[in-house]
Amino acid sequence: MTDEEGPIAHLLRTLTRPARGMTVRARVLAYLVGLTALALTVAGVTAFGIERTRIDASITEDIGLRTQAFIELAQEPDPTTGEPYASSDDLMREAMIRVVATPTESAVAHTGTIARFVPSNPNRLRLEDDAAFLATAAQNATEVVRVRSTTTDLANYRYAAVPIIEPEGDTVGVFTIAADRGAQMASLRETFTVYALVAILALALIGIVAWTTVGRMLRPITVLQERARRINEHGLAERIPVTGHDDLALLTRTVNGMLDRLERAFSDQRQLLDDASHELRTPLSIMRTNLELIEPRDPDEVMRTQRDLLEEVEMMSRLVDDLVTLAKSDRPEFVLRERVDLADLTRQTFARAQALGDRDWQLEAVGDGPVEIDAQRITQAWLQLAANAVKFSDPGTVVALGTAIEGPDVHLWVRDEGIGIAPEDQAHVLERFSRVDPEAEGAGLGLPIAAAIAAAHGGRLAIESTLGKGSAFAIIVPRKGGDP
Repeated sequence: MTDEEGPIAHLLRTLTRPARGMTVRARVLAYLVGLTALALTVAGVTAFGIERTRIDASITEDIGLRTQAFIELAQEPDPTTGEPYASSDDLMREAMIRVVATPTESAVAHTGTIARFVPSNPNRLRLEDDAAFLATAAQNATEVVRVRSTTTDLANYRYAAVPIIEPEGDTVGVFTIAADRGAQMASLRETFTVYALVAILALALIGIVAWTTVGRMLRPITVLQERARRINEHGLAERIPVTGHDDLALLTRTVNGMLDRLERAFSDQRQLLDDASHELRTPLSIMRTNLELIEPRDPDEVMRTQRDLLEEVEMMSRLVDDLVTLAKSDRPEFVLRERVDLADLTRQTFARAQALGDRDWQLEAVGDGPVEIDAQRITQAWLQLAANAVKFSDPGTVVALGTAIEGPDVHLWVRDEGIGIAPEDQAHVLERFSRVDPEAEGAGLGLPIAAAIAAAHGGRLAIESTLGKGSAFAIIVPRKGGDP
């Protein structure tokens, strides 16, 4: 952390710093592209496996149907003569006429490795050219038809071989139906090669779009980092602009709220230091002067100086307590609300106020009902108002207290028949160390403390005063509690 960089700026810079070697934007892009690539790969592999299984099933079913058709043909009469086939050659010739051959499927009637009959379509799978296949088919020809697989140097076949038997029981040839499984699988691989190329292009396009989109989404974090560098204890007024209504906007609002609280905290600290240095300077000077002028050999002088110093210390202690109260008034824990009976609070505070001075104390009104307030703080503020009324009124004059519930608010007031406050001074009496009568005792913090307690409850301190006739101060706070 540099000398110019405040603690909040250092914290924000640490939180928004990208991981070593890889930015957040790059990580999000890598996750997105990786997940998409995985999804496309799984989809492609699954589809390829399903299609391959479908092709194998289709080949097996087609070969089985064609083989069954040949067996049924052998049991039918010769369509030319209407009699049973005179020879195996007539059967094989008729079978080849009926075979529909394609570049990947065909049939052959053969004896061993010698082809005797083939389909007439020239654009067909030429089984007769693969001697190794014909030998394998002749070897595996059985009356119970089975679809088999074999691979030669020319192709990968799925086939079924049916022996052709003369009436005398002699096997004179083999009828073989076969499909080039390798060629069909090659076509499938070509299709999925195109799929893979399209998937790669799609990934590249997704990467470009995602890079731009993620950059825009993370722009508030970049702005947050840039603004955080300019924030320190001497310049907390900087705020981050809020755009949109998403999670980043919520984060920005949260950070701005944190900066507001920090600015108030620093302001309170500076105010406390300024107030303390301003108000403690005079009593400290008095104490120093008394100590410098004291005659230690004169007991009376020592006792007098002791009394004077104790009075100054007591005044300084009260001043420090008041300043601490004001400094804490902006903190959330300053006010601890609880359910309080207003009538009991009114009577208890009135009884305590009567000890403040010789006045005609009157209880004007007593509000009845529960309220949610910090009873200790409210009593402190209310007694401050009562003490202020005693200070600026004559003995025997009326000082009245009262409470009332009006709608959602509760009113607690003090009324006196004192000197009053001029209209031009009413705007300043709530300022710290402001005193209408410069000769009056105190540091001028009583009314600011009362106002701060009211504000901490989400309320305010109202003033009505007529010069020479008296004043009325009212603490007005929400009955059910509210945020300051």
